[in-house]
Amino acid sequence: MKIIAHRCGTDKHPEQTIASALHSLKNGADYVEVDIRFTSDNIPVVIHDSTPEKLYGIDTPVSEMSVEEFLSLRRIEDVSVCGHSFIHFLQCGIDRMLFHCKEGGEKLKIILDLCEKYHISDKVVFGVQTSDDVSLIKNRNKKIKVLAFMPKVTDIQDFANAGADYIRLWEKWLTDENIASVKAAGKKLWIMSDSPTVGEVTENSYDFYYRCNADGILVNKVIPAIEYFNKL
Repeated sequence: MKIIAHRCGTDKHPEQTIASALHSLKNGADYVEVDIRFTSDNIPVVIHDSTPEKLYGIDTPVSEMSVEEFLSLRRIEDVSVCGHSFIHFLQCGIDRMLFHCKEGGEKLKIILDLCEKYHISDKVVFGVQTSDDVSLIKNRNKKIKVLAFMPKVTDIQDFANAGADYIRLWEKWLTDENIASVKAAGKKLWIMSDSPTVGEVTENSYDFYYRCNADGILVNKVIPAIEYFNKL
């Protein structure tokens, strides 16, 4: 069972920070999930939402901010925490990442180039939202692992045909039929909870995921997940 730290993990440090990523990996996470968007000057930065309002109190879209403006942001709950660029993560030696690529197409090529520059293409997983983006990555390098962040559960076969290695199913999508579709396509099943809060997992959910023969789970808290599965 692969344990993926959703938004880098929140066991100790704020989400989407270098500190949270390093802590999650140190404590046994197989990957840390890093959400990537682009600034107005085409620099990849680490943030989930299209605006930094939730974390930083600014409602300007990330796509309309320069990288300097983004990096100057300070967290609402702790002004010592600033925004990070994706390159900051690479410079800190963080390599076992699952990228949630919020923007695809030509933007993916920038991330692919950086992975090659830092020699981590064989250590990361690209998470994309369209089957066309799966094809784009595989046409560039067949060995790069790709996760399908599918918008609809009916897209399983499209993403599988494009070459996705892993299929993410929301917990609400976990029917026998959907699980069988993923397995029949020869793909690994990664699961994510969405109720009551995305990434929050109870012990009952761990039991359920285990019975579903999941290959990986995305969780906010890494340590409880690892402790649970170490008992099995």
